[in-house]
Amino acid sequence: MTDAGEELFQKVLELEWQMFTTVQNQGQRASCQDDRRTFLIMRTSQFMAWDMETLVSYYQDLAGAADRGENLMAYKYGYMMEDTQPTEFAALQPQLPALSMKKRQLVQQLLRQQLSWLDELAKRVPHVVEQGRPIHASQAARWETSCETYMRGEMYTYSERTLELLWRQVQSRKAQGRNMNEEIWEYTARLYGKKSLAEL
Repeated sequence: MTDAGEELFQKVLELEWQMFTTVQNQGQRASCQDDRRTFLIMRTSQFMAWDMETLVSYYQDLAGAADRGENLMAYKYGYMMEDTQPTEFAALQPQLPALSMKKRQLVQQLLRQQLSWLDELAKRVPHVVEQGRPIHASQAARWETSCETYMRGEMYTYSERTLELLWRQVQSRKAQGRNMNEEIWEYTARLYGKKSLAEL
């Protein structure tokens, strides 16, 4: 990675961390909000699978939100409540940015492919998948957050431009027979000091 790329990476991670650690929860502060190491590993793994154009667009999303005094991480968890806490979500929804039809469609396209990739991974590395969230919202217990719910909530905070660039990458990976979610998990394994996802 070039010096400019590394600098961009660090800017994205720092903006995200500042938003994440200041999210106001219902009840007490979540322990993960003080676990910077795990946060950085998980977020770095995801962004390493993105191209620079997508990362630049997402940085602009974050920087723009910060300039407006908005917290994209708080919005993410707010959107997630539509699945996990629908009653509370109904009260919160007016405070969240409205979602265009185009954004909803882009997110649904991305989500459909990513869930398919996760289902594929669950068959090949079940010992890893079973340690994490349930993949589908229909598999989650009450108050439990699935990968589907989490990813949808996060992608709703992306701009349409970022979503379009991410969709272009997803289509390219699919055409090449590559699993983008597997690539993210491979990066995660290496950041945890393992040689590969298989070793993890």
